[in-house]
Amino acid sequence: MAQGPWPDESAPAPVRPVRPTQFPRQEGRLDLQEVLSVLWFRKWSILAITMLTVGVALVVSSRQTPIYESQASVLVTPIDTGAEAVPPQEPNLSTEAELISSVAVAQIVAQDLGIEGNPSTLLQDLSVDQPTDTEIVEILYRDPNPVRARRLATGFANAYLEFREGVASKEILAKAQELEDQIATLGRRLRDIDAELLRLPDDDPRRGGLETEAVSLRDLILQAQIARLSLPREVTGGRIIQPAPLPGVPVSPDYRVNVLFGLAAGLALGIGLALLRDRMSGRLRSSDEVEEYLEAPVLGVVPRVPDWRRRKRAYLVSAARWRSPAAEAYRVLRTNVLWTVSTGAKSIVVTSTHSGEGKSATVANLGVVLARAGKSVTLVSADLRRPRLHEFFRRDGLIGLSDVLAGRLPLDAVVQEVTLPTSSPMDLSTVPLRLISSGPVPEDPAELLGSPAMAKVLEDLERVSDFVLIDVPPVLPVTDAPVVSAIAKNVLLVIGPNSATRASIVSARQQLERVGARILGGVLNGPNAIKAQSFGYY
Repeated sequence: MAQGPWPDESAPAPVRPVRPTQFPRQEGRLDLQEVLSVLWFRKWSILAITMLTVGVALVVSSRQTPIYESQASVLVTPIDTGAEAVPPQEPNLSTEAELISSVAVAQIVAQDLGIEGNPSTLLQDLSVDQPTDTEIVEILYRDPNPVRARRLATGFANAYLEFREGVASKEILAKAQELEDQIATLGRRLRDIDAELLRLPDDDPRRGGLETEAVSLRDLILQAQIARLSLPREVTGGRIIQPAPLPGVPVSPDYRVNVLFGLAAGLALGIGLALLRDRMSGRLRSSDEVEEYLEAPVLGVVPRVPDWRRRKRAYLVSAARWRSPAAEAYRVLRTNVLWTVSTGAKSIVVTSTHSGEGKSATVANLGVVLARAGKSVTLVSADLRRPRLHEFFRRDGLIGLSDVLAGRLPLDAVVQEVTLPTSSPMDLSTVPLRLISSGPVPEDPAELLGSPAMAKVLEDLERVSDFVLIDVPPVLPVTDAPVVSAIAKNVLLVIGPNSATRASIVSARQQLERVGARILGGVLNGPNAIKAQSFGYY
């Protein structure tokens, strides 16, 4: 019996010979031996980058202004203000450090040292440290002039003590004035009582109470006088235990630290670039290598279409340019798909490893060429995150698969008939092509796609279609593709320039294999980065 242009679906799929692996796969991380081998191979570039980084560090250091630092240490002691009810409190060094860094102290420094301008600018180069478990504060000042650094470090130490002692002195003066006022008030009352006792006769009954009050007043006056005399004559809030020295060596730039930092940064950068360059060699450079890591044949190689550069406009090349190399590539893909699918395999998931690889374009164009070959084809936009399939046919995507899966609409309500003009020799005005758009983007795409409703949709579509091509999101970013592949079982993996690496293809293959899906083959889309077949015939 003569065989037609298309294979008999009842015939078994041809067995493809397995190619021997030409080199070991590098799916995991580099081991130590491989890392050392890479570093030795790139040793001169690593050395050059390291020396360049050290040189940059030295140049930057030489251009920096030398900064000198001087430090004065102050022992902070409690201040006795003569308040009997409140004993001297241990100083809070955090509070004292903030006090040293205050504008009030800076104003005293500016006044004592005769510095003009805004006193707050003096605080920019001041730092205060508090050694743990001590009553010491360390006052550090940095300046390009070593003499000025020492002068200001000493100035802030003295101004701090002056401010602290000045506040305590004011409290003592206020206490002394309070006692003076109390003594004066008690003295006036005592004089009034003494004058009244002189006027009263000895047998006056009021005389005893006045004499008792007079004795009490004299005791209170005596106590106030004693308290006034016990007030401290001088107050001390601390002392400088380490005067600020004159710095002889700048603290910045530190050439040793900068060189070590440049050395470490250069080594890290050089090693990183060496490993990165080695990783970049993991890009697959031929269709043979793609087949080895995909463990499936390359069924089609689609050349780059210039109109695809305008990504905002979906371009259906198989309908617009039927005789173009890209359209012919899709017809080659159609032939290989027809020979590859097994008996009863109708639903085919089309996905990629990353976004922007052309999976939606592959679904649309493969659907068109299959339909023109007389096959009944249904295209399903199962990319419920960033749907684009409906744009290739200028159709509305407002209702579609998500409505069916959510139970809002029946399947018949979302199926759209697609009519395309044909330039084939056959006199056909329509092709049996149907489209199911994605519909509204749901909040839980993976849950909807993995529901029993999705399996029911594919089952119903397979009854009325020779092929059901399902456009799903990329494999690696989200879990939608494995979920749908577990139902449909057959997968076409579109491989573009961004995913033509060993790691991407192996990771995608492993994820699909875990759910029991069968990878029919790969489609190289825009193979500028992969050496594939030539289209020079056109």
